[in-house]
Amino acid sequence: MSEPSTSPAPSPSALERRGLVIAQIGPAEPIDQGAAIYRTLQPCRALGELSDVSVLSGSTLSPALYASGLLETADVLVIRDVADPDLLPIVAARRRQRRLTAYEVTRHLFAAPLGELAGRAPPDLVERSLGPMLARQADCVQFATPALEGQFAALGTRRAVFPSQLWNAPPPPPLRRLDRVVIGWSGSAAHREDLRAVIPALAGVLERHPEARVAVMTDPALRPLCDPLPADRVTFAPFGPLEGYYRFLETIDIGIAPLVPTPYNRCRGDNRFIEYAAHGVLAVCADLEPYRDVVRPGQTGYLFRDVAELETVLERALAEGEVRAAIPARAARYVAAERLERRHAAARLGFYLSVAAQMGIELRGHGDAVFPPPVVTDPRQATLSYPGSRYIALGGGEVERLLTEGIAQRRAGAADEAKRHFAAAVRLAPTSHLPLLYLATVEAPAAAVEALMRAEAQNPASCQAPYLRGLRLLELGDRTEAAAAFERARAIAPGFGAPQERLGGLAEAAGRIDEACRLYEEAALLNGTFALPIARLAAIAQQDGKIDKAVGLLERSLGDDPDLSLTNYLAGRAYVELRRYHQARVHLLRALEGAEDRAAVLTELAKAEIGLGNVDAARDTLEEARRQP
Repeated sequence: MSEPSTSPAPSPSALERRGLVIAQIGPAEPIDQGAAIYRTLQPCRALGELSDVSVLSGSTLSPALYASGLLETADVLVIRDVADPDLLPIVAARRRQRRLTAYEVTRHLFAAPLGELAGRAPPDLVERSLGPMLARQADCVQFATPALEGQFAALGTRRAVFPSQLWNAPPPPPLRRLDRVVIGWSGSAAHREDLRAVIPALAGVLERHPEARVAVMTDPALRPLCDPLPADRVTFAPFGPLEGYYRFLETIDIGIAPLVPTPYNRCRGDNRFIEYAAHGVLAVCADLEPYRDVVRPGQTGYLFRDVAELETVLERALAEGEVRAAIPARAARYVAAERLERRHAAARLGFYLSVAAQMGIELRGHGDAVFPPPVVTDPRQATLSYPGSRYIALGGGEVERLLTEGIAQRRAGAADEAKRHFAAAVRLAPTSHLPLLYLATVEAPAAAVEALMRAEAQNPASCQAPYLRGLRLLELGDRTEAAAAFERARAIAPGFGAPQERLGGLAEAAGRIDEACRLYEEAALLNGTFALPIARLAAIAQQDGKIDKAVGLLERSLGDDPDLSLTNYLAGRAYVELRRYHQARVHLLRALEGAEDRAAVLTELAKAEIGLGNVDAARDTLEEARRQP
C-alpha cells in the first residue's frame, strides 16, 4: 500500500461534498497493522477513488468522527466489528431518516483464538450481545469470509462477502537460493497454539536438511515454543506493523499457515496465502475453510491436514527446487489478476446501491452530509489521505494514542497509569465524551459518577454514560439514583437491554418478582443475544418448578450463542432436574470451557454421570470439583 500523506488534512475546497458520502467506524486498533489496513484503509481508499464517492473512517476512540456528524448524516454508514451501545440510537435515527447502515463482521462473534483464552476473564455478556444486535438492526450485513456468512447468516437477509485483498502486487522477487531454504511463520501471541502444533514437523525437517532454516516473526513470549529447534538455525523478528511483515516475507522461501481447527480459525480469512503468493513465497496452508477454496494443491500452494502431512509436504518442497519456484510464480499471477483491492470497490459500492434500491432508500441528495466536516479539516486533527482518493482516515491522533495506551495499561492492571493517560486525553479533547467514559472505568465510584455526568452533558445521546453511571451508583449503595440512571439509558436506547436487566435485578432484590420478570422479558425480547436476562428468567422459572419453561428459554438462548458457559451450565442443571442426563452431560461439558465457577459445573456433571450409571466418572468428577479453588 503506497504511503499516505499525513495531517493537515486536505482543504474543504479540494474535497467538497459531492455524490455519496460513506462513513466507517471500526474498533480500537493500531492503524498500521493488518486488520485496519485490510478492512478499513484499503477498502475505503478504493471506494474514494470511485467517481462521486467521498469516505471518512475512524475508530471508537476517534472524537472527531463523532463530532463530524457523519455517523448520523452520511449516506452510508459501515460499522465494522464494533460493540458500542452508543451506536444504537445512531442506527435508530438513521433508520428514521432513511439512511443506509451496514454492519461488517470480520471475525467470529463469540469464539477467540486459543492463545487468548488462557487466564482470560469471564466474557462481558453485555458487550458480547452488542455486535449481533447492531448487525440485526443494520440494513445489511457484510462478511470477510464465506465461513463467517455461513455461521452468522441469521443476522440479516441482505448479505455480501468481501474478502480481504492486497493493494498492490509487489514486483517479482529476486531468484531464491537453492542451497539455503528458509521456512517462515508469523503471528501474534494469540496464535501460539498454531505455532506449537507444527514445531515437531519443523524439528524433523531441520534434522534431515542442513540447508533449511526457520524464521519466526512473533511476540517475545512465543520464542520458548521454538526451543526444541536448533538455536543456531532459527531467527526471530518482532511482531509489528504490516509493512514490517512484508519485509519479513522477502527473507523466506516457504511460508507455513497452520491453523488449529477451532471455530475462530475456521472463520479466518485467506490473507496469509495471498501475502505469501504476492511475495513469491511457497504457501503451505492448513486444509481448513480459509484456504480450501483458494489454494490449488501443487498449482498455487500446498495444503496439509495434520503435522505428519505438513512434514511430508515440506520434504517434497525441499527436494524439488524447481517446483518451489514455479508454484509461487503461478500464485503471484493469481493475486495480481484477482486479489487487488481496486478491482473490488465497484462491487462493494454496488452492494450498497442494491440494498438501498430494495429498501426504497434514495442514497443521493442528503445536503446535510458535508464532506469533509470542519472538525476533520482542523489542522490540529491528525488524518491520513491518499493521492487520487476522496478519503480521509482518522485514528492516528494524540487522543487516540492516549486512549489506546490507557486501555492497554488498564488491561495489564496498571490502573494509575491508565488513569494518567485517560486524564491527559480528557484535557486534549475537553468537548468529547469518549475520554470521560474511559476515565470513569479507573476512577473511584464517586469520581467516576462525576466524570460520567460530564460525559452525558457532552453527549446527551449516549446511553452508555448513564448506564455506567448506574453501575457506579450501585457500588455507592444509591439504588434510587442508580435506577434513575438506568431508566435514562433505557429511554435513550430501548433496544440496549442491559438497563432493563439491571432494573429487573433491583426489582427482584426488592421482592417485586412480577415486575422483575417483565423487565427481564423486555430485555430478552429486544436483545435476544443478551444471555443474562434469559438466565434470570430461567432461574426464576426453575425456582417455581417450571423446569420445562426454563429449558425452553435456555435452549432459545443457546441457538444464538451455543458455546456460552453460563447458559450451558444452567441448561445442564435444568436437565439434571428433569432426569434427562444425556442432555445434561452434553451441556455441562460445554459449560466447563470458560466456566467462572468450575466446581459448580463439575458438581452438576457428577450428578449427570450418576444418573447415567457412570459411578467411576462421577467419583472422579467430584474429586476434581473438590480440588477447584
